[in-house]
Amino acid sequence: MNIAVFGASGRTGIWIVFQALNQGHRVTAFARTPSKITIKHKNLTIVQGDILDPEKVKEAVCGQDAVLCALGVDQKKPGTVLSEGTRVILHAMEACHVRRIICMSSAGILGNDAGFWFSQVIKPLFLRHVFADKIRQAQILQESTADWVIVRPVGLTDSPKTNSYKITPGIPTSHTVPRADVADFMLRLVTDTRYDRTMPALSSY
Repeated sequence: MNIAVFGASGRTGIWIVFQALNQGHRVTAFARTPSKITIKHKNLTIVQGDILDPEKVKEAVCGQDAVLCALGVDQKKPGTVLSEGTRVILHAMEACHVRRIICMSSAGILGNDAGFWFSQVIKPLFLRHVFADKIRQAQILQESTADWVIVRPVGLTDSPKTNSYKITPGIPTSHTVPRADVADFMLRLVTDTRYDRTMPALSSY
């Protein structure tokens, strides 16, 4: 299939690109700094651009079967890059007649779904700004006409891929999950429609 990956140079995005290519997909990786994508593959196309540039985003989206979004931001500053970037992606999808978007968010966007300590201490003290934008991002997706899934992983780690993780509709069952497993699940959702228009949590067993 043809897949566009936004946030492709990030620590989770690069796993999505790597695994998608290994699965035989044709990947268009969107990145502000293409040099951060060190993978070389005949089925990989890299589009350099700003996520808020509608024409560059459309260049990456047109002709795709699905869009995978793993955008990340500076967690200490207020901003709207996640929400406005996602809005730009959705507009490009509508213009290019692409319906499917799988978006990585975080456990915690529903309120207390990441546990008391995270929701009441860590999030308000250290992650207030990024979670405000993640919530806006989720609302924009929910209000769209796209076939969306918002994935809510718990704390991301760089541990090896396990292929064994827990998918739950509400509260996650553990505190961490490997980025490689998040990438695996997001790629499953390219063709698996059972979670469409829902926000599953993802955690390790």
